[in-house]
Amino acid sequence: MKIEHIRCFLDLTITLNFTETAEMNFTTQSNISKQIITLEKELDITLFFREHRKISLTDAGKALLPYAKKILSDYSALNQAILPFQNSKCSIIKMGAIPVMANYNLPRLIAEFCNNYSDVLLDVKEIESINLLRELDEVSCDIAFIRIFETNSDKYEKITFKFDKFAVVLPQNHRLSKKEMIPLLELKNELFFQLDKNTQLFNLFYVACENAGFKPQIGYSGTRIVNILDFVSNGMVISLMMENSVKCLHYPGIVVIPIDIIVRSELAFIRSKSKKHSSASDIFWKYLSQKSLHQL
Repeated sequence: MKIEHIRCFLDLTITLNFTETAEMNFTTQSNISKQIITLEKELDITLFFREHRKISLTDAGKALLPYAKKILSDYSALNQAILPFQNSKCSIIKMGAIPVMANYNLPRLIAEFCNNYSDVLLDVKEIESINLLRELDEVSCDIAFIRIFETNSDKYEKITFKFDKFAVVLPQNHRLSKKEMIPLLELKNELFFQLDKNTQLFNLFYVACENAGFKPQIGYSGTRIVNILDFVSNGMVISLMMENSVKCLHYPGIVVIPIDIIVRSELAFIRSKSKKHSSASDIFWKYLSQKSLHQL
């Protein structure tokens, strides 16, 4: 039994809404649903009634509730108890970051901090967005650099670093490449190559297309932006991506054009409010706060 499944169960008992629970945890509705289903299969019980988009706790779910609260409380207490010993020998800050962190100039920011604070070791791990909150809650990392879509949570401190939004990436010779803005509906007959479901953006892309009035034709999905841009630059396909994350690459043979449906993301640093943080982590957090003022 994984602690994130217990945490997800407890959050869902509060909201009784998959969408709200996903927003609380900076993840997708499908990811929350998968975690609940996994827990139900492992325990061989049904935890929630699901009827007409409304959910409620079953008797089995009600029986699990007090034990789940105790498990989470004990797990949090355990991590707090060992934290001083983990940080006593060296000043290490564990940071999880989405794979496109370089597209937002994060390595330069980290290098500058390390040059100024040579006695602090910054251990950076690349993690997909849908897994970052789990790593943070399990104290596998102290701070996360994450992409957030119009959501908030009282569980975390947050420093907003930058904003970004969806735009269409086209070959330079595409019939629409000279436009200043493209209605998303105009792309209904195009073939899309997209970042896949593990990147958090796939579902948002699909919903945006459905809201525009069509189901997109998807020829490929993967995790590497450059692979998709190669296909686009060769005139084969188009893609919907975050505007600034593509523009910063200065990739040849493509154009990036805004669309009429605004799907904005917030790039932010977050850390848990309930955890005790090391002095090194507090120094880094203050540094990030000061730097973010110059980025927005």
